[in-house]
Amino acid sequence: MQARQSFGAILAIVSASCTTATTTVVASPPAALMAVGCTNPSYPINSALPAQFAVKVTDSAGAPVAGVQVAWSVVSGGGSVAPATSTTDSTGRATTTFTLGSVVGAQAVRATVTALATFATFAPIGTSLAPVSAITLVSSTPTPTGATYAHDSYVRDGLAFAFMWNAGVRIYDVGNGMACGSAANPVLVSSLITNLNGVSFAGVHNGWWFHNPVSGQNKYLFIGQEGPGSVGSSSSGDIHIVDVSNLASPVEVGFIHVAGAGVHNFWMDEANQVLYAAYYNAGVVKIDVSGTLSGDMSSRIMTQVKPGGSGNTYIWGVMLANGTLYATDMLSGFWALDPVTLATKGGGGNVPERYGSDQWVAGQYGYSGTWGTRATRGNAIKIWALGANGAPTLADSLIIANITTVSDVAVTADGKMLIATAEGGTGQGLYVYNRTNPAKPVLVASYFTTQGEHTGEVAVINGRTYVFCSRDPNVQQLDIFDITGLVP
Repeated sequence: MQARQSFGAILAIVSASCTTATTTVVASPPAALMAVGCTNPSYPINSALPAQFAVKVTDSAGAPVAGVQVAWSVVSGGGSVAPATSTTDSTGRATTTFTLGSVVGAQAVRATVTALATFATFAPIGTSLAPVSAITLVSSTPTPTGATYAHDSYVRDGLAFAFMWNAGVRIYDVGNGMACGSAANPVLVSSLITNLNGVSFAGVHNGWWFHNPVSGQNKYLFIGQEGPGSVGSSSSGDIHIVDVSNLASPVEVGFIHVAGAGVHNFWMDEANQVLYAAYYNAGVVKIDVSGTLSGDMSSRIMTQVKPGGSGNTYIWGVMLANGTLYATDMLSGFWALDPVTLATKGGGGNVPERYGSDQWVAGQYGYSGTWGTRATRGNAIKIWALGANGAPTLADSLIIANITTVSDVAVTADGKMLIATAEGGTGQGLYVYNRTNPAKPVLVASYFTTQGEHTGEVAVINGRTYVFCSRDPNVQQLDIFDITGLVP
């Protein structure tokens, strides 16, 4: 039989010498064209949209039609499409990528099919790239009714994972394109409240979306559960493993439990498929997260260490940098550890006057926050010079006036800026420093907020630099700040 392309025909061949009939059904002609997905995204001018424009072609019965050519054209506002012509696949979909023009405001793209009198229209909005001269709050997203805390966030690929305690993890499109969201207009993609695992509440505190370079999968989201505890002596809560293969429908598939202790912040060595976790009174825990993860994965724990020793260890956070694992111990100070064995490389006993909080390392300097009140209020950012083997030496203390806690610190990816979140007192909020001299960062801007900011996550989305903050405890919301104009 000779193959042929046509619409609405049924071809059959019956051989006189054979009892088998071969029938090929060819799709009906296209009858409808409709836009699917995000049709009016808002992104900076002259930037390519992260998600493609898509249309679907169907026949008169609503079934998808494959093999139909769709022509794409820019009808107003400038910009460009690539490709200008695409062909529908087996699901009836055809796509193109649009790069916004230089017009601030409405632009327009049209999709047409020659055989149809109708067309589909997309109306992207070009936004200005004008720099801001100060920290600018671009959006605030409250927790759901009844939620008790907004504790942390993790931002990757234009998605913000907001960890909202008993309201669970909430995933927002803030520039990914899958739900037409942006930093100025976060759009909820999905949410999940993880299992209690013997704790009286979910306590969804923090997380990490694992991009596995070995398998090529972005399948697992690790979530920290912070249960009841007492500084210096006890803690509770597991690491929960969530399958986010379908971001619109996350499913919890496993957990990691350490007896007599609970997890706080963690860091991943993605290349080696290793998760490092701060387990408060259980110290630093190293976990193999390669392959398929399901059920109780506690046997994957490779090793653990209490840097300050029993009774003097309460680890807040860890970070891998420059071949060294750094850990902030609320009790015994700032440590440098061997990432393979977790043996001590230096540090400890170096912040006796304050409780330690989170840390960040950039180049040859590290920064750690301080929390609450020990002998002295937690209003200091500790600045560490890192030796040849990574061992820290205290270089300076940067004091923030009128606060009680520096709960989080981070450095922008280009290394130019240091950010800190502060709580308690009249000075609580977000602070941004210039790191031209990393040993002595200089304050360039601050933004005061009611209840302060608990954590801060820096992310660059469509050419702009944002800080995602969790405002906590009595005003629970995800605050997104634009600091683009402050970055030199």
